[in-house]
Amino acid sequence: MPAPTAQQLEGIASGALQSAGIRGEDAPGLAKALAQTTAQALTLFLNQAMVLPGIPAVAPPPPGSGSTVGPGMLMPPPVGGPVAAQLEGLALADLNGQGIRGENAVDLAKVIAASLAQAILMFTAQVQVAPGISIAGFSTTSPGSLL
Repeated sequence: MPAPTAQQLEGIASGALQSAGIRGEDAPGLAKALAQTTAQALTLFLNQAMVLPGIPAVAPPPPGSGSTVGPGMLMPPPVGGPVAAQLEGLALADLNGQGIRGENAVDLAKVIAASLAQAILMFTAQVQVAPGISIAGFSTTSPGSLL
């Protein structure tokens, strides 16, 4: 499953800004920059995401077939997803691309990057891979779902 695009996220970002009372001439650009940075962060996460080894499984020899019988954990950042330092430059470029500049633009980019990185870290810490992944020849043969 691909990450959502910036276009798909822009309406959500705009609604969040409006509900927080953030309005003004730069609000649409801020929503677009938030959507772009979020889409890029999610794409990085999906490209880096990994399941930690050690999912309990039943696959008796000689066929080595069966299924996983316990949950698995996702690997946390920095290996299993981006960290804030990786996202700051993206956030600043997206803000600048929308004409949001000034002495506080760097600070805003850091806040956006830190928020996204924290959300990804919390996701990897709380979400597990569901048991029931098929195994054949001692290798998984079907995709897993998240709990």
